Amino acid sequence: MLPPQFGRRKHRGYYRDQFETDEGETTLLLGILLALWGVYWLVVHWIDWAVGNLMVWWVEPLTLFVTLPIMGFFAMIIDKYGANPIYWWPMFWGTKVVIARDVEFYVDFDDEEFVQNNGGRTNVYCGTDSNEDLYIKFRTRKDAVIYSLRNL
Repeated sequence: MLPPQFGRRKHRGYYRDQFETDEGETTLLLGILLALWGVYWLVVHWIDWAVGNLMVWWVEPLTLFVTLPIMGFFAMIIDKYGANPIYWWPMFWGTKVVIARDVEFYVDFDDEEFVQNNGGRTNVYCGTDSNEDLYIKFRTRKDAVIYSLRNL
C-alpha cells in the first residue's frame, strides 16, 4: 500500500475563468449589475441633495454612457486574456517569437498543452496576429532565447 501524498493535487485541466452560463445565471448577473447601478444612482442622488441640487438633470442618466465604453474595454480584455489580471501581462511586455507557417510544429500546435509545459499562463502566452501568424510571447527574454535555441 502506498503512503498518501499530501499536498499534491492532480491538475484537472480547468481554469477558473473558463465558465459557461445558462439563462438563469445570465439573468441573475444582469440583475446584480442593475442593482449595483441603482445603488450608484442612489448615491449620486444623495450627493446631489447634499450640495443643494446643483447637478443638472442630465448628468445622472449620462453616467451610464460614460461607464459603457470602459466596461466594453474590460470585456474585450477578459475575453482575450482571461478574468485574472495577473494574466494581462502580454498587453504591456514580453518577447515575441513568431512561428513560421512552413514548420510542421505550426500545424500540430496545441496552445494549452504548450503553455502548461512551459511555465503556465504567467510565463507564456500563445496567440495569432492580424495575419493569422502564430506567435509565442514569453514574459522574460531569457525564456524566449532558450526556447528559440532548442526548438527553432
